Order: sequence, then C-alpha cells, then structure tokens
Amino acid sequence: MAYTNKEFYAGKYFGKLIDQTEIDKWLSFASDEIDSLTFGRLIQQFPTIEIHAEKVQKAVCAIAEALYSINEQKKAMMAQKGDDGKYHGAISSISSGRESISYSLNNNTSIYARAAADYDAQTELLHSIAAKYLFNIPDATGVNLLYAGGD
Repeated sequence: MAYTNKEFYAGKYFGKLIDQTEIDKWLSFASDEIDSLTFGRLIQQFPTIEIHAEKVQKAVCAIAEALYSINEQKKAMMAQKGDDGKYHGAISSISSGRESISYSLNNNTSIYARAAADYDAQTELLHSIAAKYLFNIPDATGVNLLYAGGD
C-alpha cells in the first residue's frame, strides 16, 4: 500500500522526474522502504496531524525519485556490459605494476551512480532522504517514526 498517490506527487510535491504511467509502482516501492526505515510504525499508526502526514507523503515521493534514479543508473550500467560479460566503459585508471586497468561504468559519479553500484551507498542515501522529511515526526501515538528503541 502506497502512503501517497500520483495526484500528491504531481500537485503538492511538484514531482516531474517519474512519468505518470509509472509513478504508482515507484510510490509503492518507496512506501515499502519507508516501512522498513520506520520499523513498520506507519502500518498501524499513520500520523493524524495533517502537516505530519504531508511530511510522510513527501518522504515517499523523494524516496520514489531516488529509487527511480538508482534504477536508471543500473540500466545505464547494464548497457555498458558487452556480450562477453565485461564492462566496456571509459578507462578510469591504469596501474603499471602487475598491470591493472579499471573501467568507469559511466562518467557520472553522482550519488545515484554510487548507490546503483553499492547497496550500502543506496541504504545510506535512502536513510538520509527519509531523515530529511521524517526527523521528529511522530506517528499517531506520538512515537517518533525514526525512533529505533522499544515501545
């Protein structure tokens, strides 16, 4: 279940990155990520205060865009993989001793490119996006959504 919809994405978040034909899928994926980051609190106790609920919706939209961008980077990386199973991007470094050549998967060193190549970088990125919107936002019972302690 997505915590927001395409109308919110386009109308209040002012999102334009993800096409309207695909947005429901990415909002659903993002909501799953939010559930993981908030320890499932939203499933039972979605915030009842309007501004808090809107922050949750904005967090879902931002994470949806991040997941979409990471996916686009992964597709670009796969496009650089040849029939021989090797990547054929630009050479990023050459070492002489014991001869080593490193290929750049793409010329983009954006946070999305790093997240596409490394799961830990992806996790860190998604956590930072969620924290931007959900810091000090409580669920319906007053427990901070990002609080990792017991109830």
